[in-house]
Amino acid sequence: MQHQHGPNCGCAEYMFNEDADDLYGQIEIDKVDCLNETAQNIKQIIRPEIDKTKKDHYVQSDLDSEIIVIIPFNETVRIRQINIVSLNEGSAPNLMKAYINISNVDFGLIETPCVEQFILSPNLDGLFGNAVKISKFENVNNLILYIKSTINDPIRISYIGLKGIRTFQSKQLANTIYELNPLAKQVDPDKVVFDSVC
Repeated sequence: MQHQHGPNCGCAEYMFNEDADDLYGQIEIDKVDCLNETAQNIKQIIRPEIDKTKKDHYVQSDLDSEIIVIIPFNETVRIRQINIVSLNEGSAPNLMKAYINISNVDFGLIETPCVEQFILSPNLDGLFGNAVKISKFENVNNLILYIKSTINDPIRISYIGLKGIRTFQSKQLANTIYELNPLAKQVDPDKVVFDSVC
């Protein structure tokens, strides 16, 4: 069985993940999107951590057993944990790939290197959040999650939660600095290649 990282697992790159807060307040809920879901429930399953065990809404995959969730933030954040709760064991995903700071997302994304890949458990009570490598998720403006199952079809997810650290650097401030710096205009942000390992 593959090792699942957590606050007390002892792995050096995951050591400080317990020093994190719920990032729900930093998510731009109105702009959250999900590709390949049967109903538009994605905004209902991204909730504060206190509501992680509620099963009143869920996202279900449409064609095949895979979805892509796009989560933008209203400020730059440092992500420390991604928590995926399945509706039940018979529809649980078992694989997740995380990407950051990418625009124009479609399913071609999964052919490119991700920042980190995770093996998921059903996690029906939400107790087992997936700790991330802290060096890979330091300056995040949006998070893209590719979630699938190699066993169950369709997949159903009742909660997605994120924990991390606020930077208090708004994207509006970052854009203002970018506009004031003429040299920065010579750099196309869409062509920046991030250090990604899957």
